[in-house]
Amino acid sequence: MAYEDFREWISTLEKEGQLSRVSCEVDWNREIGAITREVLSRSQSGPALMFENIKDYKNTWCKSVFVNGLSARERVALAIGLPKDTPFKDIVRVIKERIAKPSEVKIVDSGPVKENIIKGGDIDLFQIPVPQWRRLDGGRYIHTATSVVTRSRDTGNMNIGTYRGQIVEKDRIGTILATTQHWGHHYTSYKNKNEVMPVAAVLGWDPVLVMLAGAPILHPNCSEYEFASSLRQRPCELVKCETNDLLVPASAEIVIEGYISSDPAEFRMEGPFGEYTGYMGGMAAPRPNIKVTAITHRNNAIFRGAMEGCQPHNWSESAYYTVPCFSAVTWNLLDTVGVPGVLDVWANPVTENTISKVRIRKAYRGHAKQVANALWGSTIANYAGKFVIVVDEDVDIHDYEQLEHAIAHRVNPSMDQILFFPGTFGSMLDPSVPLSQRNVVKYGQGKWTRVLIDATINWELEPEMQYGNEKFPPSAVEIEPDDKALIDRRWKEYGIKD
Repeated sequence: MAYEDFREWISTLEKEGQLSRVSCEVDWNREIGAITREVLSRSQSGPALMFENIKDYKNTWCKSVFVNGLSARERVALAIGLPKDTPFKDIVRVIKERIAKPSEVKIVDSGPVKENIIKGGDIDLFQIPVPQWRRLDGGRYIHTATSVVTRSRDTGNMNIGTYRGQIVEKDRIGTILATTQHWGHHYTSYKNKNEVMPVAAVLGWDPVLVMLAGAPILHPNCSEYEFASSLRQRPCELVKCETNDLLVPASAEIVIEGYISSDPAEFRMEGPFGEYTGYMGGMAAPRPNIKVTAITHRNNAIFRGAMEGCQPHNWSESAYYTVPCFSAVTWNLLDTVGVPGVLDVWANPVTENTISKVRIRKAYRGHAKQVANALWGSTIANYAGKFVIVVDEDVDIHDYEQLEHAIAHRVNPSMDQILFFPGTFGSMLDPSVPLSQRNVVKYGQGKWTRVLIDATINWELEPEMQYGNEKFPPSAVEIEPDDKALIDRRWKEYGIKD
């Protein structure tokens, strides 16, 4: 099912009993953030929230804040038109199949996002009730569930990604920009020509866009819009921006247009922010920012935000949707580059893809190393695959007992089943890396030593006669068929209570 716009998605959640409206007055300064976090921490199926009465925002053009739209597996399933009870394993497969190839988009002349156009001195980001999510944040973060659009100066291809953004002035949004990411590549293409980079930020639309904006899709001849068309199974309708040539959804709630300069004189202080790791990250530093040139929005616009930060039993909203999307994109990458026998890809949402797990039908010695090398050599590796765990086809990577049992009893580190790959680029937000080693302005990204854990049965083991001429001993927990038949026949006779 494709959602016509953000409002149809909200209406669907309400009909499905997945939305709570907060009508009493709440404060944008930390109270909204605290409520959002409390709902996230109490349950992995807590409701989406609509705050409709916000202090200081009774007479502004934007008065409402929507959060937690995708903070449950059930809502991730609904977002792509699946039944609410669809398990993550099946959600990954559906996303993988649908985004295996891009679909067409439709360019239109106008749309609801053009109902109001703000330019020049009328631009004021503080008209939007952006929360101060937590006390330790460096300011009010407007880009937490935003789809940011840029275009390569060299190829003309657009990219849509999700990157944090802090209001630093009424017409400037500070950001943290890694040059290893797609928009970082675009930034470099403009910087090399001493030009500013056009930007458009989409706040609120069909939820599949922000899902895919947070995934490292490889799209050499198109953008995430074409893959969003595939995932939603309907063409994205796009309209041209007012002050640049970027395209945005015609029925978006809010679009913020602007540009980013690479001139350090234009930098502003940004950070820190409570990041996906569950810790404060990207500490305060002078960084590039979006100079806003226009805001277009619907009547009675709704701000789309999200509480970031994921720890055990206290996930962020993004953990629920980035992991299935990352897993699907990773699986498609492995298929595309020719790694055979990939049967499943997953990550525990609490790690937000830092630990990637892959199940294979092993075909040759070194197969697991091929998996790791393929991941580490791609853009997926910006924030994923610090640890890569590869298992045989008889291990369910969604079952943590099976996974840990394989690591415990199939991995022999002395036989090269744990390998280190030092000095690679990696997450600039990983708190285990010294702060000086993840200076994004200096280095472009963070620094990781990556680890492969090959938890497949080692093919260098010799078949043993005592193992029935197999490389591994037989299971000790299986009941022989004739014994099973006997006890089944006599079970009631034993008088054992189930």
